[in-house]
Amino acid sequence: MTSHVASLRGWHVALARAEISALLPEMAAHRLSARRLLCLEGSAPVQRFEEAVSCSSGCQAILLNAVIWSVEDGLETLFQRVEAYIETYPRTGSVAVRSWKHEGKMDGMSARELMRKFGGMLSAQSYSIDLETPDHRLGMVIDASAGVIVCGWMIGTGDESDGISSRRATDRPFFKPVSLDPRLARLAVNLASGPLQRGATLDLMTGTGGFVLEAAVSGRQAYGIDLDPEMIEGAQRNLDWANASSQARLFHGDATTLDNLLPDDVKQRISGFVLDPPYGRNSQGTLAPVTLIQAVLNSSSSVAGPGAHFVLIVPIHPYGEYGDEALPVDAPIHLLHGEWHDLEACFEQTGWKIEGRWVEHVHASLGRLILLASSVPRG
Repeated sequence: MTSHVASLRGWHVALARAEISALLPEMAAHRLSARRLLCLEGSAPVQRFEEAVSCSSGCQAILLNAVIWSVEDGLETLFQRVEAYIETYPRTGSVAVRSWKHEGKMDGMSARELMRKFGGMLSAQSYSIDLETPDHRLGMVIDASAGVIVCGWMIGTGDESDGISSRRATDRPFFKPVSLDPRLARLAVNLASGPLQRGATLDLMTGTGGFVLEAAVSGRQAYGIDLDPEMIEGAQRNLDWANASSQARLFHGDATTLDNLLPDDVKQRISGFVLDPPYGRNSQGTLAPVTLIQAVLNSSSSVAGPGAHFVLIVPIHPYGEYGDEALPVDAPIHLLHGEWHDLEACFEQTGWKIEGRWVEHVHASLGRLILLASSVPRG
């Protein structure tokens, strides 16, 4: 079986793994010894990999049919494998070698020297080298923590920055201090909605439009709902600012009555639901937080198609840094509003199965819980 390797950004590695798995559901994913390298087994058209990397928040690049080497193998073995790889997977057009590092420097290993060596191999096989605008790039990621080097023809840039931060909330024409970081908003959209062709994203309480904006910019059809006309107007301004209005549509209404609110053609398109409900001074209505979430879950279940997913983000008491793994099933969770067992029961009672739980550290007195659930067919 063909193995490709995804190189992940370091912001929240556990969520990045879940995100790229959601964007490439046809691939079997498992971790390598390096925390930021994920092996993807299976086959898919190159276009699918390009779409996944281009819209992801947490993936730097995918190295196709990758060579995976560890320090125990010896440098000569690395050279032999890369040379055989270049012969086995030829490319047409100009090439260059691109390298980046994870987790510091690897002792006795010079990225510059390795790039020169691999460049020489390419030249020996009659490739034209173009360092500025090559048609293809041979990627090399050096992971010092695991003593691993991975090489392969790459999709993506390998850059640490994802470019999404250029749309941070404070730069938009309309924002509130509680607006989500766009990196988390994009990741939640991808986690809920899956591959671009699967369907649309529905932001159930859109607020300033962070989810809708990221969904639309990434090429998805996006819909947003809010009870507050001011939020609808402001979210539209943000969409216009990002040149994303053609991909999005906003509705003024109540997310607990989706079956009546949404037109039939919209209901049939939704593959992912995202919800970051307002709390405290920013909330509206008279329902308690958990009661409100249950009503929205039930409403979403009534219009969810087969294979739909739901991502919920709620505030929790600080959990500390927990970015490498999803939370274990038995890990205690202390919500800022309500009890975990009540929230967990809401999902089960409304036709959703919790598939994953992650936490994000915000600051000393606040964390976020990110929940992923899948729709359960109603008998």
